[in-house]
Amino acid sequence: MTTINRRELLKLATAGTVAVGTGALAVQVLTAGGSQAAPARDTQANAPAGERFAEVYKGRRIEGTAVAAAAPRAARSLAAAPPATAATPDLLIDGVPLHVMVNGDGTYTSVVNHYETFRSLREVARAAVDQLDGAALVNGHHHR
Repeated sequence: MTTINRRELLKLATAGTVAVGTGALAVQVLTAGGSQAAPARDTQANAPAGERFAEVYKGRRIEGTAVAAAAPRAARSLAAAPPATAATPDLLIDGVPLHVMVNGDGTYTSVVNHYETFRSLREVARAAVDQLDGAALVNGHHHR
């Protein structure tokens, strides 16, 4: 009869945990691919191809532009590619740029409201003004 020491037991337990986790992740990815792909395309199809606005909201000047741009050829893969008509957003609050990201489903999020998604660039700008509550937006670039 062979005996297993603690180190070998730990190796076996770790390998088993990794195998179970990898299998569970594979099942989740394979089963979620078909059910979530259609809504993402529908949302993107309903998103505006381009958006421009300039207004004063709660005393703050907000300006935004989202121009449709094609995704880079190298970034086009089956699962991880951004939509082919993803908009490149440009948003200013009182002349200071606010960093805005485009999500895979065509919605937007910003550094001010990082955990919320918005259907339009105007919604992002207004939510950022609400969140700032009178505070000045500071340019996010680091200076030396």
